[in-house]
Amino acid sequence: MMKQVSAVDRFAALSVRTGLSLGVMRASRVADFNLMLAAAAQSFAAGRCYSESEVNAVLQNWLTHEGSQLAVDHVELRRWLVDCRVLARDDYGRAYVLATPAPEIAALVSALSGVDLAGLAAAARAADAVAREERRQKWVESPRDGARGV
Repeated sequence: MMKQVSAVDRFAALSVRTGLSLGVMRASRVADFNLMLAAAAQSFAAGRCYSESEVNAVLQNWLTHEGSQLAVDHVELRRWLVDCRVLARDDYGRAYVLATPAPEIAALVSALSGVDLAGLAAAARAADAVAREERRQKWVESPRDGARGV
């Protein structure tokens, strides 16, 4: 039986990746897709109305920090958030508010609530960098076939 991974642990694991596509995730790893949308939703305050330029600034900041593993721009991410009902916008596209997403995304929003995702991502990336350097150092120090005379 597989161990169930928490949303926080899965977000940390995804944080060390690079070049993740929301479109590919939506098609092949819908749970990870939902998690990324829920994580992005953490950047918005409930009940607050945002202009499009404010939403863009929030998403650009999120993609620079906690969401830097994604290979998307803020416009694509904003569209996914609206299409999946994480954000609702008025008919003119001028005002955005947090909405009520599908239950599977809403559950992840709740699971991530209060979690410092920027700190979590930074810690996961730092730990990964240390582990990579340790593996690299071990490889550099290991004897090669040529050095063994094989």
